[in-house]
Amino acid sequence: MTVLQKLITKFGDKPNNELYIRIIQEIQQAETLWIAFSEESNNYFLGNEKGKAAAYIFSDREYYQKYYVHISQKGMKIDAAENPVKYRMALFGDLYRSGFDTVVIDNGQRYLTLSLFDIIKKPVINDKNKEARNIVNPDLVRAANFIFQETERDKIDPKLWQLLFGEIFKGEYIIPVDSSKLVVDKRSGNEFNISKDSRISFPVLENKDGKKYYPFFTDWNEYRKFDKDTQYTIMAAGFKDMERFVDKADGIVINPFGANIILNYDMLSTITEASKELKKETSKISVGDPKEYPLQMVRKISETLWDKDYIKAAYLKLMLKNREESYLVALEGKLPEKPQELYNEIAENALPDANNIPIDFIDYDSDFAKKVFKDSQPFYTTK
Repeated sequence: MTVLQKLITKFGDKPNNELYIRIIQEIQQAETLWIAFSEESNNYFLGNEKGKAAAYIFSDREYYQKYYVHISQKGMKIDAAENPVKYRMALFGDLYRSGFDTVVIDNGQRYLTLSLFDIIKKPVINDKNKEARNIVNPDLVRAANFIFQETERDKIDPKLWQLLFGEIFKGEYIIPVDSSKLVVDKRSGNEFNISKDSRISFPVLENKDGKKYYPFFTDWNEYRKFDKDTQYTIMAAGFKDMERFVDKADGIVINPFGANIILNYDMLSTITEASKELKKETSKISVGDPKEYPLQMVRKISETLWDKDYIKAAYLKLMLKNREESYLVALEGKLPEKPQELYNEIAENALPDANNIPIDFIDYDSDFAKKVFKDSQPFYTTK
């Protein structure tokens, strides 16, 4: 029995925070782990644990073998990717950019399911001044992984394609640029002049049938599979750039050394139309009570409000907007002229207990709040 399996067994018998921390440390430091890998998606095997995108990691190769037998009986093809400790944190970063948020350790034994972001800190990408190499598209990669996994079993819901098309449409990408013939003439001071003889070009990839495609990459990890020797510079691109390039070759390819999603002109037109329909479909906002009440989170919010005598009550709902969940907190009272500082303070204290779900705030006196929270009971009140 591995050290990690012993810790999981002890934790299962008597859960406590100290053991949980030791488990996380062992996950980070174990000499070797094995992770289930999908042959169909050419990425980590994607499972579903209570609605969460899950990766399956094993502390012993034999544990993986038992899981392999189990999953093969369901018609899925997987393999084991060995992960030595020197690449451990890179693995978890790779899971993040691939759209995973949950990790299952030793499925088939005494197993433990935990948040990926208990193991690593969730990266915060500042959209302002974001460099091209910081681009990630976890939702797109996750959708593609799932579709390719399910292709083998012929169980693809057409709505999954619509979801993938929507992610491709709104995605940000890295594209390579050949700037070797860019000539810069220095003027005076800090000013530069680009020579008229300068040229930049965009490399294409040719398949075995002689067809040529412009490569687009969802993130730096995928791009480095293409440009290992750093031959090119990079720039950020979007769907409009795909439309500009697509008729200059046989099409576009997203992540050619990963999911290898090939798109031609007609497919891009289909994606544009599908995205319009998806936008109509997802523009609605639905609000209701959370199935799992975030008790620790509301306690933290209440603690933050205790010394805010201008707040009389606080209410909670779960909101679904554009397919994204968030907690909606309505504050009743005389809010500050600039309430954002108060919202930031509450969120900073409460988010660690919010199950990785963001928190949105609203004035209880607003028309929308009056409609949504009508007849609701506050979780915090000074009345």
